[in-house]
Amino acid sequence: MSTRTVAIFSLGGTIAMATDPATGGVVPALSAHELLDAVQALQGLDGGLRVHDFRRLPGASLTFDDLSALSDAIADAFQSGCDGAVVTQGTDTIEETAYLLDLLHAGDQPIVVTGAMRDPTQPGADGPANIHAAVITAADPN
Repeated sequence: MSTRTVAIFSLGGTIAMATDPATGGVVPALSAHELLDAVQALQGLDGGLRVHDFRRLPGASLTFDDLSALSDAIADAFQSGCDGAVVTQGTDTIEETAYLLDLLHAGDQPIVVTGAMRDPTQPGADGPANIHAAVITAADPN
């Protein structure tokens, strides 16, 4: 990968779940940095990652105000020199978020929205591979 910069925005969802000690269930608790720490392949990137711990909500709890603020934050990241953006969130509303961001984004920079079906506490969690693929895609000059 070339020296391109990708902004990462974490919103919560299954991809960011951790065990809640009080209930034994899982809740969106992992920060954006913790999500990226699980992706060893990103540790030695030539390009830069600008990490934003934006929200920690289930996908179905995101509001239009949350997504409008996210769109503004992504626009700010692009204005400050980022070449692409990755959004991690819950899969309940992942396609709606991607569609709205596409409608609101006027530039040519890629915005990749990704999530996971299996939370990090389960064997075979798909989040790290999905984040890796999303960053590679967002950083690709094509």
